[in-house]
Amino acid sequence: MYEFEFEGYTKEQCDLYLERIEAEFDGKADLENLNHLIVCHQRTVPFENLAMSENWGSIDLDPEALFKKVVTDRRGGFCFELNGAFLLLLKGLGYDAYGVMARIGVPFVGKLLPLHHRGIVVTLNGTEYYLDVGLGGPKPECAIPFTGEKKTANGKTYWIEDTERGWKMLKNANQGEDSSCVIFAPIAMLPFDFKGNCMNLIAAGDTIFHKNRIVNINADEGFTSIENNTITIETQGGKIEREYSEEEFPALLKQYFGIDYPNA
Repeated sequence: MYEFEFEGYTKEQCDLYLERIEAEFDGKADLENLNHLIVCHQRTVPFENLAMSENWGSIDLDPEALFKKVVTDRRGGFCFELNGAFLLLLKGLGYDAYGVMARIGVPFVGKLLPLHHRGIVVTLNGTEYYLDVGLGGPKPECAIPFTGEKKTANGKTYWIEDTERGWKMLKNANQGEDSSCVIFAPIAMLPFDFKGNCMNLIAAGDTIFHKNRIVNINADEGFTSIENNTITIETQGGKIEREYSEEEFPALLKQYFGIDYPNA
């Protein structure tokens, strides 16, 4: 019989990771703590593709490389990196968690994409939940149960629906009639499964991640994003969108995303 082993960070690494995301953990691997960890991660670690768009470093899914990038160097990353690192944290904290292959749904890009997204599933008291700290857009600030129950967080409502062929769909009520923002297969994948898909995405060379500068982060009751030379700040009070000069970029990175400009 095959035995699948999934890694987790050490206690020392988990403590440093918790400090990085400004989170508390009382040792209980329960839903309340899980949702707290999700919120903290999404509001402190940005989605960013600067390794591809600006050639700032490399992309390496090895656990130690992910830890260095996210925790030590206080960078962000894209889905394969962020959900990969967060999964290692959850495993280290004692959660029953695994990574899943996923694709981005229609509202984000207007069509279905290949399996170029990575999500996380956690099982608690017999119920499975989908969670995502690596989605390059507004994302649920809590774990979403497979039961179909709707959850509202950060001003948006999410739920999960089944398909006839076994795929699950993370739905977003704010995206209109076809609101599938993530479509995932609820099957535990091994680390090298993600590495292959990640390297395939990088090798493509012509994706939105290669062509556009993208940095975004969930904020308190809002969302802040950079795409190319436009910054958008969304709050409950409205939205501000403006173009910025290249000279402003280092200061904006630090102010809104906590990223130090290289050699700045």
